[in-house]
Amino acid sequence: MNILITNDDGFHALGIRALADAAIHAGHHVTVIAPDREKSACGHALTMDMPLTIKRIDGIAEEAYSVSGTPADCVKVGLTHLLKDKQPDIVLSGINIGANLGSDIVYSGTVNAALEANMLGMPAIAFSQALGRQSRENIDLYLKNAAALSMELIRHFEIQAMKDYIYNVNFPAVPQEAIQGIKMCEQGISAYDEAYDKRVDPFGRDYYWISGQMIGHSYNESHQTDVKWCREGYISITPLRWNQTVETELARSKCKIEQIKLHF
Repeated sequence: MNILITNDDGFHALGIRALADAAIHAGHHVTVIAPDREKSACGHALTMDMPLTIKRIDGIAEEAYSVSGTPADCVKVGLTHLLKDKQPDIVLSGINIGANLGSDIVYSGTVNAALEANMLGMPAIAFSQALGRQSRENIDLYLKNAAALSMELIRHFEIQAMKDYIYNVNFPAVPQEAIQGIKMCEQGISAYDEAYDKRVDPFGRDYYWISGQMIGHSYNESHQTDVKWCREGYISITPLRWNQTVETELARSKCKIEQIKLHF
């Protein structure tokens, strides 16, 4: 297959290089288009206030570019400009260093890069490696294993059917031999200790760094979520879509709300 690979950690990151290496080793033709720097937690943002700079880079794949923008920028400029006449079969985003589970998905540049591809009609998958003490200390090995498993997974996915959704895949923070299996599951909820660290610059002006830490995940044990299964050692796979319409509420309230008489 022809594969476009992107991420939100930047083209220099270990995760995207592991994924590109695995895809090339599996016989795929790989193009890498990734941010020129760390762009974590930028969500689905596009760069509107400045021009984009695109540079050809070496050492990742036969064709690779860095972009001075967001992950969504990378996908959009890739599919509509750089690869306009040689469209890929699928877009892969990752491998993110750190899980993208529950509420994190909303902020994730990794996941939203895949959603951008899907908005443009392309099958897409986001991959993330959860972090724990062992995975942090042996991140190269964990990413290599996750990349190999990613290639195995895409062989089994019905890629041509992925027209209006993506897969969000999270590898657990356990050694490969300790992975319990695969779970298709719904999105859960992440819980944070929200905080900002106030500091003062040399000119006496206040500035702030976001400093809140994840304090766990909020979920009902009976709910079979990505949070639950990844924490229990499973590879979690969650289908997601960019169309955020709540069909149940649309059906429930449509007639009532459309009958409201407004007084102009």
